Amino acid sequence: MCGVLGIYSLDSSILDSSRFNASLGTMRHRGPDDSGFYQDDKLFLGHTRLSILDIQQGRQPMTSQDKRFVIAYNGEIYNYLDIRNQLEKLDVQFNSHSDTEVILKCFEQFGPTDTLDRIEGMFAFAVWDKHQKQLFIARDRMGEKPMYYAMVSNAFIFSSEIKAILKTGLVSDDVNEDGLYEYFCRTKIAGSRTLFRHISELNPGHYLMLKHPKDNFEQQRYWDVVSQYMITKENTISNESYAIDKVEDILLSSMRSRMLSDVPVGLLTSGGIDSSLVAGMLSQSGYKGLQCFSAGNNNNEIDESPFAERLIDYLNAKNESNFQLNVIKKDVSSFLSMVEHLTYVYDEPLQFNNSVAMYYLCMESKKHGIKVLLSGEGADELFCGYDRYERMYLTAANQIEAGKSLVDLLYYGGGINNTTLVLEMCGKAYRHYGECVRGESYDWLEKNTDIPMMDLILLYDQRYRLQFLNQRQDRMGMAASIELRQPFLNFELVTVANSLSIDLRFNQEVRQRKYILKKISEKYIPQEIIDRPKTGFPSDLGVWLRGANGYSILSSLVNDSNSISRNYLDYDVVKDTIELHFNGDNSYDFLMMCLFHLEVWHKIIKN
Repeated sequence: MCGVLGIYSLDSSILDSSRFNASLGTMRHRGPDDSGFYQDDKLFLGHTRLSILDIQQGRQPMTSQDKRFVIAYNGEIYNYLDIRNQLEKLDVQFNSHSDTEVILKCFEQFGPTDTLDRIEGMFAFAVWDKHQKQLFIARDRMGEKPMYYAMVSNAFIFSSEIKAILKTGLVSDDVNEDGLYEYFCRTKIAGSRTLFRHISELNPGHYLMLKHPKDNFEQQRYWDVVSQYMITKENTISNESYAIDKVEDILLSSMRSRMLSDVPVGLLTSGGIDSSLVAGMLSQSGYKGLQCFSAGNNNNEIDESPFAERLIDYLNAKNESNFQLNVIKKDVSSFLSMVEHLTYVYDEPLQFNNSVAMYYLCMESKKHGIKVLLSGEGADELFCGYDRYERMYLTAANQIEAGKSLVDLLYYGGGINNTTLVLEMCGKAYRHYGECVRGESYDWLEKNTDIPMMDLILLYDQRYRLQFLNQRQDRMGMAASIELRQPFLNFELVTVANSLSIDLRFNQEVRQRKYILKKISEKYIPQEIIDRPKTGFPSDLGVWLRGANGYSILSSLVNDSNSISRNYLDYDVVKDTIELHFNGDNSYDFLMMCLFHLEVWHKIIKN
């Protein structure tokens, strides 16, 4: 993994490499092994490198042999060897063994959009055409790797992380007030908006092309889950045996390709079915001696680490894999000690309390010499893993009959009781709000209501919830200089999963979610892990936020003269809601969590 920073400007006085090297330094955690930059009279392009492939020769930014193209790239292309072989048959010569050079040669040979069609992996990259003075920026299909950008009066700025853009001093850190309602409803602004008014996120499966830094432009889509779903829905897969073979073959291939590395690779093993299946497939494929990492939780009855222990014992006995399990146990005090640092790393309010557990797992793996970790992220969104999917599927008809719209049910996750309170918290301007405050993901739902409900639920989460989860994966991994790889997000697997009949993902007859994945798992992992209910990472933060210490800290954050509650929200409504929550008159766990993380974030960006 790496960090990318670029500034495209016609004002050469802006392009001061010493100034932008400081910005690049804010992402040193993304690439502690090396750094470099390219500069001409129009562009500064910087890069920090975490060396995974071709450690000696893969330095960036990388320039084409004829000096026309320059690339800075963050990610991994898992089919780069296949593409390299295709290019070599066309007499293309290579000077390294890196996937970066494969992208660059592919770009030269086939052009930008054909290159995007050919590569499979997680990536965000920028290519500068020195002859045409044209900048091309692209992001992977599922949004595993980040890319942000800002347009100011005399420059276009882009980076892997928001903090690097802010550090340039060219972009203000103004809060995006229009996004606060969506934040409180969904813990993050979805799509291209961020909580910074002047900074946007490049959407998954999109690219930008600029011929002038002041150009009016739109993000161009080259791939998305709905268009692929529409292509394949006429050929829905309903044969169970065929579906098992198809999904299993793609998943095995995806996992093996994600083991490609010139540095040690480890596994995250929660003891749940998804990460256990990853471990089981690799064990049965002959991989030996892998380091595995699992999170426990002190003083909490929810602790998945015993299941991870049983998994590793089972695989070692069955396949003589010699996998080594490392269990890291933390509690709420560990979270509180790290929340400010990780919020700084995250650039936006932390969305998931288990982010800290993810960070500690990555730090522990680093101590063991690991630079790459495989996880089971994404399987729930593909194969109907969450219990809320089942609840929605079984109850939506009655709720719609009672007057609730399907769009609202999905957007608010079924929990739409506090929308009036959220509007009041967000202030007077919101009380006559328009649809713009609900944002891009709400519009997306309205445009796709002709899709059958369960398919729509899954597609929606693949497009937007995964955007949230991928941000967590990227930031917590990069905070520890660790690359996290997610075999379930292979775009071919995503396409096949979305072509399965719903019964193969949620079998109503036996009330089983992830039906097809559990059938495949029977070949690889113990039945007790297949059958156990989903729990997720444990966290004590919710309990803490109902106690006296939580009240004291949250009140202190809210009462500060620079707080977001005093300056952007309706302070009186916020205070009343806090009192109702901590006095036990009403329970607003979700709102308190959102408010806590929002205030911590605002404190950090203003200090």
